[in-house]
Amino acid sequence: MMEGALVSASTGVMESVLCKLSFMLGNQYSRNKRVENDVLFLRNELSSMNAVMQKHAMSKERDLQVKAWMKEVRELAYDIEDAIDAFMAQVEEKLDQPTGIKGFVINSIRKLRELVSSSAIAEEIEELKNQVREISDRRKRYKLDESTSKDTKAEIDPRLPALYTDVSTLVGVDGPRNKIIKLLIEDDVDGRFGPPLTLVSIVGFGGLGKTTLANQVYQKIKGQFDCSCFVFVSQRPHIKKVLVDLLSGLGGAGNMWDNKKKLINQIREFLHDKRYLIVIDDIWSISEWEILKCILPENSIGSRIITTTRILDIAKSCCSSFNGHIYPIEPLSDDNSRMLFFRRIFHTPDSCPSHLEELSVAILRKCGGLPLAILHIASLLATKSDTKDEWELVLNSIGSALENNHTLQGMKQILLLSFYDLPPHLKTCLLYLSIYPEDYKITPRSLIRRWIAEGFIAEERGKRLEQIAQSYINDLTNRSMITPMDIGYDGHVYQVHDMVLSIIKSLSAEENFVTIIDGQQSSPLPTKIRRLSLHFNDSQDEVMKTITTNQHCIRSVIVIGFTKQVPNFSNSRTLRLLDLGCCEWLQDHHIECIGSMLQLRYLVLHSNFITVLPDSIGNLKHLQMLNVKFCSIEILPETVIQLRKLICLYVSSVKLPDRIGNMQLLEELSHILLSSSSIRLAEELGSLRNLRHLTITVEDPSEMEDRGTRYKEVLLSSIYQLGRDNLESLSFDYRGQEDFILDSSMGLALQRLRNSKWMSTTVNLTRLELDISRMEEGDIEILKCISNLLFLRLVFTGHAPSGRIVIDDQGFQCLNEFYLICFIPGMWLVFAPGAMPKLQRYHLTFKPQSNSDDFRFGLEHLASLQNVTVVIVPICARNVDISVAETTIRNATNIHPNQPIVEIHTWQ
Repeated sequence: MMEGALVSASTGVMESVLCKLSFMLGNQYSRNKRVENDVLFLRNELSSMNAVMQKHAMSKERDLQVKAWMKEVRELAYDIEDAIDAFMAQVEEKLDQPTGIKGFVINSIRKLRELVSSSAIAEEIEELKNQVREISDRRKRYKLDESTSKDTKAEIDPRLPALYTDVSTLVGVDGPRNKIIKLLIEDDVDGRFGPPLTLVSIVGFGGLGKTTLANQVYQKIKGQFDCSCFVFVSQRPHIKKVLVDLLSGLGGAGNMWDNKKKLINQIREFLHDKRYLIVIDDIWSISEWEILKCILPENSIGSRIITTTRILDIAKSCCSSFNGHIYPIEPLSDDNSRMLFFRRIFHTPDSCPSHLEELSVAILRKCGGLPLAILHIASLLATKSDTKDEWELVLNSIGSALENNHTLQGMKQILLLSFYDLPPHLKTCLLYLSIYPEDYKITPRSLIRRWIAEGFIAEERGKRLEQIAQSYINDLTNRSMITPMDIGYDGHVYQVHDMVLSIIKSLSAEENFVTIIDGQQSSPLPTKIRRLSLHFNDSQDEVMKTITTNQHCIRSVIVIGFTKQVPNFSNSRTLRLLDLGCCEWLQDHHIECIGSMLQLRYLVLHSNFITVLPDSIGNLKHLQMLNVKFCSIEILPETVIQLRKLICLYVSSVKLPDRIGNMQLLEELSHILLSSSSIRLAEELGSLRNLRHLTITVEDPSEMEDRGTRYKEVLLSSIYQLGRDNLESLSFDYRGQEDFILDSSMGLALQRLRNSKWMSTTVNLTRLELDISRMEEGDIEILKCISNLLFLRLVFTGHAPSGRIVIDDQGFQCLNEFYLICFIPGMWLVFAPGAMPKLQRYHLTFKPQSNSDDFRFGLEHLASLQNVTVVIVPICARNVDISVAETTIRNATNIHPNQPIVEIHTWQ
């Protein structure tokens, strides 16, 4: 019912509130007649308000009265949801009360208290109803429904200056320009523009200089064509005007009275026998491209097309229409950034005063290679004196300067174009990224869980919420709003450009969506804080006071940056998300109140001083994610099995209650300790049919004789069952004194995977980690059967085959990342030609065998290799052995056509 309710930055929790009000009317929650009438009024009135808010949320510029009214409604919606949740929690508590004699006694004791509490909630809903009536009357009084979005100034195309930039002032253009020209003529033999119609689509973030680069290519080559034209499309184009401009630019004649079909036919007729060059700049939608491509006849006489866009999918669509190439424009290098920056301020590229060098580095880091940002901020600094204080002031106030400084308004306008083009759900998810400080590495898995807990992800039939959230990340990347950084086998780590971060922080504060406390507050904090991101620093006393005074309305708290102070959350009844991953001084008494946070969906606690979770953790009926993996907890309380909505559970070698099978929604279960004495736990593990990621440490059952044998059989049977369901990632740590994981019994079971009946059991498994004491040479053959494996980590600490194992071209066809950690002297893998064809990252830790002169690894045979990390363990090895091993590895990678990045370390 409510799980897919959408929370929006512009409309707040209005959709969620309406959904809950409808649910209350149709269920036992509204048996109180007074409450029922109030709920009906609230639903009807808020539905009308929501329609108005949705209309205004889509506009770029809102009337000041509209902004104020929407803020009131948003805040009220939050308060209403908090009241509803408190009321529903009380009703649900009554429904869960015991029956019989025990239930009679408990109900009698609580009867008076519940009556008073129910009355209080009814009065609170009555008060909220009065507030809704007042806001509704104000809306009618000021005729806000008639307000429309109006631009207060004539719109000036921010791209025009790019067409008239003096070539002598440009930096870093020559290389990209020549690469694009090469792409346009790469099919030609004599360096001229040959017959096939060819297209290059320049794609990248706003402000990177796409228009400037396209114009430089255009000016360089347009003389080689019969006709040429450079035309703007823009975010909200008048397509007929674009067509008229294009026709007149080419030298034809058209007018605004012609319809689009006639104009398209005129342009096609004009171009059909001409060798043309056309630049179509700033395309924002595929539907617009579908119209514009109709004007471009494939006349096979060497015509060329250049398009620019901020959106990767549009670039792909342009290229699919013709013989196309995508050119992703890159930020300026550090050297080119400095040259552009100093040339604008000091008129020469190398004349920065020494006392400003360090500040210039910091300012340029904020600009992140964005030419537009560099030029605008340099223009601002050019009006200042060259004192350290002036430059420090600009550095520390770049975010606010975007709001208030006329020089930077053009840059803000260009960056905001991308934001306003986002659909509402992506605007919400992007604004939420304001919780992170500059240069923060954002991991998709934690971000997705936060989005879900906050209610930002709407359900779609046939898809899991995680899949939908990942598509949101993909969309933001596709639109160049976030930047993919490091990549692993399972995806990227992301960053937000500093300039984008400054803007979304400003917008987020304006909507009271997220409040950031980082010691740089220049304006008062909002009266009611809904989401709080704490970047701890010298203002910690103010932080603690803020949390205390906002406990009645705060919905999420995220702490980024280590602190010794511990916030007090004793009265935080409205919290949905609590991330104290950086509060390393948390102790057991600090979390005694956790069980009272009945709305909590997401909980992270990381502290060595936490040794036990309170039994009241079982009260958190809505909890979806529990992460205590860096705590000193050895066993979870029995009540944890009451967390029926829990999806992710991260612990660290912790024993679980036996009845874990009750937690049927679990998808991720990390670093649990499977006691060899608990056969029931091993058995119930196999009933978690939705489990996708499992990390387990297994105790040695070898001394238990018959019971140990039974334990092994049950555990292995559970793992096979999980593999037949949804298991994608398995990490298995076993350090016993005998074979267990890849011993004869499991080997026999894995061998059965080769039969079609069993092959399906590992169809979803993409990640496997084995930390074991024994392995035989034939076990590698068994692992080859896991056909979809993307990540493999093998750790050997005891017995392994002597000498080297050859990996041939059979098996491991999808493997992307491989860790081999072995402390047995002289044991490693040799790759034959065709082995692991998609392997990009190889991590090897090994002990060279003394007096060995054969350190062949076959790295040159790994066709897709990009990164190699080697750790040499020097114990019992001669210096010459270590030197020869390192030389062999470097020689192999030097001759590799990919020239992979190599890091070699010696174990200290």
